[in-house]
Amino acid sequence: MAAKKPPGQRALSKAEKDLWTHVTKDITRSTIDDATFVAALEQLSDPSETSKKRSPRMRATLPPNEIITPRPVLPPTLAPGQTNMMDKRTARRLKRGQLGIDARLDLHGHVQSTAHRALETFLERSFYDGHRTVLVITGKGKRGTGQVGVLKEAVPRWLNQSPIRDWVTVFSYAAVKDGGDGALYIRIKRQR
Repeated sequence: MAAKKPPGQRALSKAEKDLWTHVTKDITRSTIDDATFVAALEQLSDPSETSKKRSPRMRATLPPNEIITPRPVLPPTLAPGQTNMMDKRTARRLKRGQLGIDARLDLHGHVQSTAHRALETFLERSFYDGHRTVLVITGKGKRGTGQVGVLKEAVPRWLNQSPIRDWVTVFSYAAVKDGGDGALYIRIKRQR
């Protein structure tokens, strides 16, 4: 006696059965046992696990696209005046120079190597001292020739590099009273 079909289902036609047979003819039963399959699913769903911690048997049985090594999440690149990481009122006050400056660093007279070290040390100390807004004076460059200062170009790039990027939320060119575009207001992250 043929098995009863659930209500509402029709019988397959010969063409549908032939198509199904053609599609499934190359399918073979998986060689992974249930315990290995469940373990592989758990490790794939846990991003802290890497492919190095998996057993050699699992690496051999899983398809290559299922062995995943997580990519590090990089913070967004900062640009001068890009203040979408803070509320509008604080951003406006930062750009206008209305936030209290907790510390200052003047990089006049420094070459790039010493300026980079001084900036890194200054921002790390500011972060651990709990400062929120600091002023870094880079200088504008040579006035008569129109050349942009080396440090004026380098400091925004350094603010996006590790480890400095870990301490900085946003930065903006300073108001005229604090040096204009020859200085930067830098907002420091809070310690967590």
